Amino acid sequence: MMPIFRRLAVLAVAVCATQVYADDALFKDVQSRLIDAPVIRGQFTQLRQLNGVKKPLTSTGAFLVDKQKGVIWQAQKPFPSTLRVTRSEIVQRNGDQVMMKLSADKEPTVKTVSSLLFSLFSGDVSALGRMFSADGKVDGKHWSMALTPKDATLAKLIAGIQLQGAGTVEHIELNSASGDITRIDMHDVSTAQALAPNEAGSFD
Repeated sequence: MMPIFRRLAVLAVAVCATQVYADDALFKDVQSRLIDAPVIRGQFTQLRQLNGVKKPLTSTGAFLVDKQKGVIWQAQKPFPSTLRVTRSEIVQRNGDQVMMKLSADKEPTVKTVSSLLFSLFSGDVSALGRMFSADGKVDGKHWSMALTPKDATLAKLIAGIQLQGAGTVEHIELNSASGDITRIDMHDVSTAQALAPNEAGSFD
């Protein structure tokens, strides 16, 4: 599982010229450029730079987003691990072994964490506007956003988030309040109207 997910779960909570925006106008313009599809899938490369540690930690894998069901984040290297995020729970597995399971019924912050993860990976930037203020720009089909937490509790964990993309979110940089930096590049991204048959059981 991505370390930032664990910390969140436990501690939480087409224009030609470049245009610069703030807050609502930016969220709306970026949202209008994102592909509106129920399913998003692709590959990721994650680099995590820990404060005080010279060598970054790198992992690669695949992700699957069903906007109705949740997010599957499957690390393949350096070791296999699967994180499943739904509206009701967050589950981490190493193979068949459950390493962590948090339920929204028992951990109220799970709902908040799930909402944040859904918004980041599904491209629901409008929902992010409820938790973050933003500055950024739109240049043709490409866009970038710098998000700052509105809530003081969230700010104790996250210093800021940088997002870049076009039709989908392509890059996420998450700066923690402790100084750790997590960078995620998403590539080979595709969208679909429904899960493939071999994906249908992923959220069970």
